[in-house]
Amino acid sequence: MEIVLARHGETDWNLDGRLMGQKDVPLNDNGRKQAEILRNKLADMSFDCCYSSPLSRAKETAEIVCEDKCKIICDDNLKERFGGKMEGIIINNWGDYKDDKTVETDEEILNRARSFLEMLKNTGYQRVLVVSHNGLLKNLRHCILGEKGELDYSVGNLENCGFEAYEIKNMIV
Repeated sequence: MEIVLARHGETDWNLDGRLMGQKDVPLNDNGRKQAEILRNKLADMSFDCCYSSPLSRAKETAEIVCEDKCKIICDDNLKERFGGKMEGIIINNWGDYKDDKTVETDEEILNRARSFLEMLKNTGYQRVLVVSHNGLLKNLRHCILGEKGELDYSVGNLENCGFEAYEIKNMIV
């Protein structure tokens, strides 16, 4: 199976440096243009299916990229980390908020990533596009690569509409 992980396009909150979490913040005009550019970059690939976060910034990105060429399935496991009372606040360092008890824990978001991949491995699909959010995509990558230990959120950021492709021979979740 080949999995292409893609981050949603830009939002106004991205520009402001606000923590979006699970707030349903829409794409801005530049985010839509980024999605069109991503569509062009992936034009030579055909996908059996696209899985997307149900949050509008990811779902609209998926719709632009896929152009009705494959089915889009929204999956709650692909939502960004729940940021609790921190959502909407301008942040400088996510680590500053890790001890906030209203925020989804590292273990909880990692378990959502594992649940999604466990479901995915049983689909029989050959090539899948996944459109989601930076934090969740880092967790998916962590699982796909079989990395051990705590995930370092300060590295490996995907830019808006950035993507990575992984070939998986024997997915162990």
